[in-house]
Amino acid sequence: MVLHGSERGETAALFLSPLRPAFKNSSTVDTTHNGSQFTYFLTAPLPAFCQMVGLSASDADTDSYNGAQNILSSSFSEWEIILCKSTNLDIVWAQVLSDPFLRRLILRFIFCRCVLSFFCPLEDSDEYLPVCLPHLPNSVSPKSEVVESCIHRLANHLGVADCFHFSIT
Repeated sequence: MVLHGSERGETAALFLSPLRPAFKNSSTVDTTHNGSQFTYFLTAPLPAFCQMVGLSASDADTDSYNGAQNILSSSFSEWEIILCKSTNLDIVWAQVLSDPFLRRLILRFIFCRCVLSFFCPLEDSDEYLPVCLPHLPNSVSPKSEVVESCIHRLANHLGVADCFHFSIT
């Protein structure tokens, strides 16, 4: 955070990991295998989601997992369109959206932040949430209905909606 705003020249785009990971049952999670939870969300969003809520690969049948992957893929496509059409997207993010790899990271960051915001206890949420600087538009924030509905659909599909604090029902 110290770096943001003190750059010489162009503003840096930053993803900052949360202070603490969040798991339904942290005693069953081996973080040495997958690294930090934040990194896991950025590299493999659905397996990271499953790990967080305590689902193992053997818990979900192939059809269920593929359905969850389809929910995630269609949501990412929808969020991508929202970002590209946004009139209040910071120029830093607008400049990197054309790069498929960086765009994928941004979408996975949005997913991670939103999942964690609905999963974590509200009173301690700042410790568990990643941050990006400059901020992304409110249209892709956890408070956005389109983003929350994705997490809600995914959690319902995998039968773990009771792990989350949704505002929609």
